[in-house]
Amino acid sequence: MTRPKTMGRKGMVIGFCLLLALSIRAGEFPLQLADQFGREITLERLPMRIVSGSPGNTEILFALGLAGRIVGVTDWCDYPSAARHKPKIGNITPMYLERVLALQPDLVLACNLNGKEPVENLTALGVPTFALNPVSFADLSAAIRLVGRLTATEETAEQLAWALETALDNLRREGGRSGSKPKVFIAIGSDLADLWTAGTGTFLDEAVTVLGWENIAGGLGFSWGQIALEYILAQNPAVILTELAPDVFAQDPFFRELAAVKRNQVFQINIDIFSRPGPRLVTALQDLKHLGEQVQE
Repeated sequence: MTRPKTMGRKGMVIGFCLLLALSIRAGEFPLQLADQFGREITLERLPMRIVSGSPGNTEILFALGLAGRIVGVTDWCDYPSAARHKPKIGNITPMYLERVLALQPDLVLACNLNGKEPVENLTALGVPTFALNPVSFADLSAAIRLVGRLTATEETAEQLAWALETALDNLRREGGRSGSKPKVFIAIGSDLADLWTAGTGTFLDEAVTVLGWENIAGGLGFSWGQIALEYILAQNPAVILTELAPDVFAQDPFFRELAAVKRNQVFQINIDIFSRPGPRLVTALQDLKHLGEQVQE
């Protein structure tokens, strides 16, 4: 008679633990968190209809396995390919509030490029709007974890953030081993006559600095801008990172005089991956580490 009673108690204990776990999970909502604009946001329930305000946000949501909950993205959201088939809210800036509201979201995942006024307006209209503003790799790791909290995908978010931090640490170790500090020119654009470059406050600048390289635009006081050809020639970078084919530089009478071209150290990169604050930056950092192993000052 005692054995069934003992087993029953075990069953009751297990059942109680399960109920406790479920109650703790359910108790996460309402959830109050500070977004990366420093605003306290309250979510009354688990969001099931999410609108993304940037390509980086969209990539984070897909990487967290939330494709089925995404009901709207910007016109610029093209990765992964499934993002192209989501309803569009228009440009990143200005954010078209009418299109967002028409999708009846229970969470808008905004970004700094959407502008503070649209974010505040959506909040005032009763739409939970959480702004991300990752301007560094540390900020991006924090943003991924925040989205994990908001969407109850904490475990996957932790894995993504850890992978990013590990890739950055590996890049830092590679830079520490080299000892040298080659100059690098980040050449962005589809035409040599209209090149832009990445300065302070960009992921590209932070990545090459962590690797131990010197970004020739790193101290010029802008995030994205253009620099004179004379300045590039005077700096004579040993490395060029570009979205153009490397042989384009070798065929140009100006650029072929640079050390980077003469040493065959012009490397083509995917600027979308390097400039979007999303999980694919892990791949970008790994690729940059491999390039670092090939570079000679």
